[in-house]
Amino acid sequence: MFKQITVAIITPVHDKKSFDLGLQLAKKFECPLSVVECFYQKPPMFHFFETKSDKLALQKRKNKIKGELEKWERLAKKANVSIKTKFALTDSIAHWVIDYVNENKIDLLIVDYPKLSLTESNHYNEIINTIHHDAKCNVLTAKQC
Repeated sequence: MFKQITVAIITPVHDKKSFDLGLQLAKKFECPLSVVECFYQKPPMFHFFETKSDKLALQKRKNKIKGELEKWERLAKKANVSIKTKFALTDSIAHWVIDYVNENKIDLLIVDYPKLSLTESNHYNEIINTIHHDAKCNVLTAKQC
């Protein structure tokens, strides 16, 4: 049924629910799993150049994401599921995810959606709606209840 499944982590706060769901489905359908984690590229404190603190904050965030993705790679290998991980630093999360889905011929996209504050919720609702409307694949939203 599915030949390629991707889990997209698009919110700064998330749980493992969407990854677990993707892992179970990839195992059931014997297909590869990819996990992409997207976060916004923050503009530098000063618009003309990056300060040392800008670079340190970005590196800290990258290291945290890389550690999380490595953990998920170990879990997938333990379950005998082929996995590919990637993280993206982008100005538009929705468009990056849609481009990724189209370029990699993804059949099922699982998007995380944890409990967020009202302000964050409004922002990420817009991203998820854009993905739902423009992605050329099945989209499953894993909500945290």
